[in-house]
Amino acid sequence: MAWLQWITPRVRMGLLASDGGGGDAQPSAAWLQAALASAGLQAPAGVCSGLTLLAPTDDALRQADFELPQHDRTALQAWLLRHLTLDEVRTAPVLAMLDGQLLHRESAAGAVWLDATGQRLRMLGAPLLQQGIQVQVADRVLRPLHATLWDRIQATPGLHRLTEALASTGLSAWLGCEGPFTVFAPSDAGLERAAARLGMNPAALWSDRDALTALLSRHLVSGRWPSHVMPWGTSLRTLSGETLACNAFGRLVSGDLRLPLAPGSDRSCRNGVLHRLDEVLLPPSD
Repeated sequence: MAWLQWITPRVRMGLLASDGGGGDAQPSAAWLQAALASAGLQAPAGVCSGLTLLAPTDDALRQADFELPQHDRTALQAWLLRHLTLDEVRTAPVLAMLDGQLLHRESAAGAVWLDATGQRLRMLGAPLLQQGIQVQVADRVLRPLHATLWDRIQATPGLHRLTEALASTGLSAWLGCEGPFTVFAPSDAGLERAAARLGMNPAALWSDRDALTALLSRHLVSGRWPSHVMPWGTSLRTLSGETLACNAFGRLVSGDLRLPLAPGSDRSCRNGVLHRLDEVLLPPSD
């Protein structure tokens, strides 16, 4: 990760220690100066000023059993990468961390965020701009992503029929691979309506492995596509080889329907992103 050595500017750590005076104390993250030095993250001031580092407090590090001397440079760089984002912490509804993890703001104007497992992370105090990098102290450490897309789909309520269909067609194997992939997961109810939308008998669709594989393959695309970087106004190429149109209004074209991403979308996994849909994706109607 040598590229981190020039995207992360030097940080003056005196501003991150707790205030010993009578004013409001800035939560302490005094570990950061030593961590950046050990990781070799030194660069001229002002480089890549859009970066924000979510810096866990000293107490959060102790609770996570994180011991700086026990980490080699590569491991430490990967750990820091997990806490860096190019998104605007004060206004963005979703933060895409540089390791691919997505954090979701719990409420519209709140300081609490949810990670991929639903655990809360709270921003503490005001962000500090120091030589080109914004440092935002947080109350806990971000853990690495372990669940694959296949793990996540199996564990998600409302995706039981999709789980069965992916397993029966063999497409589940793709979702356990390194990827990355983005999956647009139709709900159980949407899959139940799929046969009628295709003009098929439900029993015929579910017993026709080729037809079911073709249908589900339209819901898989290569790459990691959280909603805020989706190519709205253009299209994506699906695993089926077909084009999935993404219109300029944030909708996916499915036959004669225009589908928004449903609640529960933007779930980050080790090998990609999981979105939710209320209906299946069909080729555009003529």
